[in-house]
Amino acid sequence: MSGYNPPMLRALTGLLLASSVAVADPKPLQVAVAYFDNNSGDPALDPLARGLADMLITDLSNVSALQLVEREKLNLALDELKLSKSKFIDPKNALKLGKGLSARYLLVGGYVVQADAMRLDARLFDVPASKVLFSEKVEGKKEEFFALEKELVDLLVKALDVKLQLSEKSKLRSNATESFDAFAKYAQGLSAKDAGDDAKARALFEAALAADPNYRAAKNATERLAVIFKRDDAAKTASADAQRQALDPKAKDFPEKVSALLLSLQEGKTEEQRRKVELLTWLAENDLTPPAVNGLAAVAMGGLQIVYRHTEDPTQWENIPLACEYFISRYPKEDYPKTYCRGLLQSLRSETTRNRAEAQREWDEERDEDLKRLDPEDWRISLHKNEAAMRKLIALYASKVKK
Repeated sequence: MSGYNPPMLRALTGLLLASSVAVADPKPLQVAVAYFDNNSGDPALDPLARGLADMLITDLSNVSALQLVEREKLNLALDELKLSKSKFIDPKNALKLGKGLSARYLLVGGYVVQADAMRLDARLFDVPASKVLFSEKVEGKKEEFFALEKELVDLLVKALDVKLQLSEKSKLRSNATESFDAFAKYAQGLSAKDAGDDAKARALFEAALAADPNYRAAKNATERLAVIFKRDDAAKTASADAQRQALDPKAKDFPEKVSALLLSLQEGKTEEQRRKVELLTWLAENDLTPPAVNGLAAVAMGGLQIVYRHTEDPTQWENIPLACEYFISRYPKEDYPKTYCRGLLQSLRSETTRNRAEAQREWDEERDEDLKRLDPEDWRISLHKNEAAMRKLIALYASKVKK
């Protein structure tokens, strides 16, 4: 045959097959999941709305034919469209939200929890067509919540006529957790995080992990917050260093700046406590005792709190009364040092009746045990890691008193 070229024919055939595969591989369907309405009449159940949405998004993200709108984008859209307090089951609000998210489909609904029973109502909107693809409900016991959520996933997949791969079916059958308590704590954590309370969110995520140590979503959320906290702490301590270096004892606003800096540093955070001790040490070394600001003697408060932490430390038993005398003499017109030291010395008298060697052994053992078993973020870790600097500061206060 004239002009017959097998290699070229095979190449053309390959290109045609590749193009046909490309055409047969459609773009993923963009789906958004709104927060379900709490129709139970109990505000304590509000966090389940975020938990349910997060679970649905996580499950549906395992389906390659679907592209899920992230929860962060949903939050932004709710704020921009002023829909954060609206009922999403209303078609007008649902379509408004779907268009705001540029979603092809939007899942909305509500839930009712009464005693041990739970019902989930759901609607799936075709946003461009402004029509409802399905309106369904699933119900059962509260303990069966995870099964109910899977039913919703099945309804959505069926309504969109999505063909699941075997691996996708397997992923959709598995649960992130089987513990409703763990899920509830995680949902509360999401609510706290969205409200801007990261510390509360982290505590709730850790509570979820305590209820189910294998709860990956809670672990990931905790790890993300740990990174955020570490970054924020680094920025705060760097700022504290800059503020400390900028302090001018001769400046008129020196007392205000010292007070603000001391109050901003938390004793429960190791680096912040270290900087607080450094600042108090610098003040004592230079005989600087700024007056109280708005009735609050921040220097006396910060210093005496450190002194109090060492009432069980035998190495400081002789220094503590002198440290109290230091603050009382430096702030003679303030009631705080006198009142605080009265209680502090009462605690000290009780401690000093003990055998010194035995008390020292217990102090050292408790410190070593805490460093081994406590979470690095526990406030006691901060005190233990700054122990040497705190002892030095208490001894410095004592040395300033004329004996």
